[in-house]
Amino acid sequence: MIKIYTRKGDINPLLEQSIDVYHKHGVVALIADFHESILAHKVKFPLLEYCAKTLFENVTLQDQITLCDAICEQKTEGGNVILGIIMQLRLPNAYEEAIQKTYEYIADANDWYVSDIIGERVWGVALLQQFELMIKTFEKLSSAKSNWVVRSLGAGAHYAVKKGLGKKEVEQVFLLLMTMVKTNDRQIKQGVGWAAKTTAKFHPDLIEKYNSRIQNYTEIPNWFRKKIEIGLNRNAYAKGKRG
Repeated sequence: MIKIYTRKGDINPLLEQSIDVYHKHGVVALIADFHESILAHKVKFPLLEYCAKTLFENVTLQDQITLCDAICEQKTEGGNVILGIIMQLRLPNAYEEAIQKTYEYIADANDWYVSDIIGERVWGVALLQQFELMIKTFEKLSSAKSNWVVRSLGAGAHYAVKKGLGKKEVEQVFLLLMTMVKTNDRQIKQGVGWAAKTTAKFHPDLIEKYNSRIQNYTEIPNWFRKKIEIGLNRNAYAKGKRG
């Protein structure tokens, strides 16, 4: 029977049990217990993020990869939150490995939400915390073969802009987004369009700065312009409410 967990008080005993199983029996036992007691049920995302941080603090670095690989194979929606947070926490001390594993987990996706859940938590946070490294990664991955990975970059950019990425950095991201528009892939359009819409909402002056390029119909497709228009309208609406 699938249960619904909404409070930390509900999840703590289960999480403590999983950690205890790990210390007594190892990572394979942890994988089974954590899945059965938590991931097989409906758990609010903030609680899953709490679980991921707790696992990161209690599981060895090597076993974290074994655990994450298994969670990826299990294909639970909540598992993507665990993957995103653990890889996010590994970024400062193991950047290249965290990027590679994140790429693998997203490329193995079986639905759009995998891209968005992991993309926000890894690419988005990397843009905020390690911009110089991540903008190079962003450029490299913008032409990745996996459409899920390219979509996830849009999710990450959306998150970083929404959370206050500096204007100079947003401009660099937006310029990269404009190089990713030559596609008919629905998933890529949705991810890139989402980031463009958020950029327009929070930084309409950047849209004005690049308006001549945006209005160039041979370079920029109409779907991208429409997303920008939605973002500008949301900015105007927010200003009206404040005014």
